[in-house]
Amino acid sequence: MRLRASRVRKGISLFEAVAAMAIVGVTAVSALSAVAGEMRTAARARKALEVEALATSRLDFLALMSDQQLQNLPDSVAKGTFDAPLDSYKWVTTATPLATQAGIYDIRIQVDWKDGVKDDSYGIHSYIYRRPPLATSGRGQ
Repeated sequence: MRLRASRVRKGISLFEAVAAMAIVGVTAVSALSAVAGEMRTAARARKALEVEALATSRLDFLALMSDQQLQNLPDSVAKGTFDAPLDSYKWVTTATPLATQAGIYDIRIQVDWKDGVKDDSYGIHSYIYRRPPLATSGRGQ
């Protein structure tokens, strides 16, 4: 009877080391990709909140204007650039009276900015009501 010499294995083989490194590499790449995607999403969300707040501030400003001012928007209200540090944003505002409803204005505000190489914009649309001036006759005075 022959005795088999049992071979004791110490350490790992080269193939096992390469397979483990490949698994670690794929896991690291996918984790970094996920983190980068979340960072891009967070940056877009931050920009969206900033732009929406700027457009809303212009809408709030228009809410303070009278009927006559809404009919003929001054140039400084119709378009412009926000103050620093937000001077990369520009706005264009239109206020159009609705022909079918007296005293109601169709308000549109568009905020534009340059996002890297491309231009980007955000628009807001609303309606504002101003009590139309009453026509008075000269009788009774």
